[in-house]
Amino acid sequence: MLETEILKHGDDSGNGTLVKYTSSTGAVIKAIGVPQSWKTTLGPTWCYVIEGDELTIVDPGCYGSVTYLEQGLEALGYALSSVDRIVISHGHMDHDGSCPPVIRKSGAELWAHEIYASMLWADRWDTEAAWRREVQGYGAFEKSETMTRAIEHHELNRELKLDLPVTDELSAGGLTFYYTPGHSPDELCILFDKVLFSGDHILPLITPHPSVAMTYNSYRATLPAAYQDNNDIYGLKALLASLKRMAALGGDLTVLPAHRAFHKGQFNPIGLERATEIMEHHRERCYEITEIMKNGPIDLVSLTRQYFSDRKLEEQNFFLAFTEIMAHVELMQEAGDISVIPDLSRTNLWTNGLGPDMKIRWEETDKFSAFIDQL
Repeated sequence: MLETEILKHGDDSGNGTLVKYTSSTGAVIKAIGVPQSWKTTLGPTWCYVIEGDELTIVDPGCYGSVTYLEQGLEALGYALSSVDRIVISHGHMDHDGSCPPVIRKSGAELWAHEIYASMLWADRWDTEAAWRREVQGYGAFEKSETMTRAIEHHELNRELKLDLPVTDELSAGGLTFYYTPGHSPDELCILFDKVLFSGDHILPLITPHPSVAMTYNSYRATLPAAYQDNNDIYGLKALLASLKRMAALGGDLTVLPAHRAFHKGQFNPIGLERATEIMEHHRERCYEITEIMKNGPIDLVSLTRQYFSDRKLEEQNFFLAFTEIMAHVELMQEAGDISVIPDLSRTNLWTNGLGPDMKIRWEETDKFSAFIDQL
């Protein structure tokens, strides 16, 4: 494990906190808890700072929070203009949101997975608007402050140029990159010394939100040619396969995640075993979903509301809960546990035969468990 020293105390969630990590080999990593720019219980995005001949930062933090990043770097003895390299774990606004202002001030190189470049130009909301707007609550989600900021961030990021398009197992600048899609199609885990920067792929206390598999069909034409033949990059299946790969990586590694590394006043150290725990969480969720489906055919909206009956799903949050359930249903559908009852009275925009009001049936099998084991 890493030796940990707090250089500056922030709040109990880690916002504004500065940390120094030292590995058993003597390698030093510093971390800045960069707050989000909207009200959230998530806590900060942890920006990791690697010193050397070139100053590297991993995930500069949220769109609208560059001032906090700048203050953190200054407390560590660096100006924003000192940054030589930015490495992005994946293209979500709480991770790459500060790229434009940092690059404008520093001229830093931008390193990310090669799919990230296509995401900079893809129309990431209108492309899927048709099926999304069929889902209850998406209208409120679409008008939320989070979505407004996400669209602003995406427009600003169109000015970015990827200096190093990363591919799986590339080694460069003392880093080794592993392609781990599922939460985002461009997700990377990044190995440095005895440390794995995991972005949102492996998190303590919480689990990453899986993407949905049908998104692949919407963006397939915009992807690099190597990714247009088979969907191994979107959906719960892709996430679980990536987690399994990281769990088997081996070595006495410490995982440094982008969120919840410090929470409620304490550190939450994790290793690669956390990847297996997250896999088991999703397996258990599949079992819990089938328990509800044993009562007979049900639509996805009703299934979502029953599964999350213990939570208050405000309209804008319903869409996130819905897609969480949808990702599990997609996996079980591919495994052969779930079938769709056709509804010939309507045109279905959903490429996998699903739809928010379409009835789905459990086939009284548990094929998904063996399916997960074989990934």
